[in-house]
Amino acid sequence: SRLASEKHIDWIIEAVVKARETVPQLSLDIYGEGGEKKKIREVIQKHGAESYIILRGQQDMKEIYQNYELYLSGSTSEGFGLTLMEAIGGGLPIIGFDVRYGNPTFIDDGKNGYLIPMDEHMTQKEKIEALTDRLIRLFTEADLDSFHQHSYRKAKKFLTREVALKWKKVVS
Repeated sequence: SRLASEKHIDWIIEAVVKARETVPQLSLDIYGEGGEKKKIREVIQKHGAESYIILRGQQDMKEIYQNYELYLSGSTSEGFGLTLMEAIGGGLPIIGFDVRYGNPTFIDDGKNGYLIPMDEHMTQKEKIEALTDRLIRLFTEADLDSFHQHSYRKAKKFLTREVALKWKKVVS
């Protein structure tokens, strides 16, 4: 995706670094290009996390999602979120903030990820702590197989044939 400030990839990095204290095998691959790339690289280096947080650049993601256990979103202003739809289509659980549109459309809290409650009074530190908490919870408490299956089921309603049937009902 776009490496833009509203994606808060720096928060994600901070959360992964902190969560690794409890889940030492945790790693993060970041896909995309954009104006925040230099800042993101600096945050990774500040934490000495180059061995487990990797910038992967822009790639065709069709065959990549399945290689992962989770899609982690730090965005506080997501629209529909094509990458979110692709992630559930790859069976991934998602962790993200309960912001308008994208995340609530694709995350069933506790079933295929975690939807983090958020309000305008939360500090950046609280948001990073919430991401960290959900990361740890997912990898220490959740039934990942069940989360993966729920994402696959949720993705079915976005298949072309399903959307076409819905449009047909609207138009007729």
